[in-house]
Amino acid sequence: MASARPAMEAPLDADEDRSLLQMVRRGEPEGATELFRKYSAPLLRYADRLLGSRAEAEEVAQEVFLKLIARVDQYDGRAPVASWLFAIAANACRDRLRKSGRRTSVSLEAVAETAAQDPPADRALLESERRRLVRRALLRLSEDQREALILARYHDLPYAEIARTLAISEGAVKTRIFRAMEKLKDVFSEGDSRWTAVTS
Repeated sequence: MASARPAMEAPLDADEDRSLLQMVRRGEPEGATELFRKYSAPLLRYADRLLGSRAEAEEVAQEVFLKLIARVDQYDGRAPVASWLFAIAANACRDRLRKSGRRTSVSLEAVAETAAQDPPADRALLESERRRLVRRALLRLSEDQREALILARYHDLPYAEIARTLAISEGAVKTRIFRAMEKLKDVFSEGDSRWTAVTS
């Protein structure tokens, strides 16, 4: 299945990102501006999906770039810059969830929706019911499973990058995604098995 989204890190992009980070280290604002242009939207979507609040997600995205500037010397170059930024965002989201004592919620934007113009009432009702079921199913996933699934399915990060981002082994990433998919399959096998929550 081909994705309409570009991959987060192509080899040339990784080199370019490292060059931009070097600019930030030298105090050149253009480096941070370009990284912000490139990654602010994906980071915002990621945080929004984890937090379920656009306003909080915007704060997290800003926090990520403030930390990028403040902690630029902590980047050791072992992982792509994108993975480092997503790791900062994941930690910021976890901190917010922990402080507020709430579980991760999933917004409807996290669910792939079909594009239909003026669907018939019965089809609109069916789509509404499917979105409700997907939301319920995604909320049954653990926070760990949801993080890994969102990075894999909605941000197209390879398992190795997800492992670096979440500071876990690649095997743990595979296990989390497998368990998430199994849980989603169980939920959807009770209903319309022709439709899955992870189509894009």
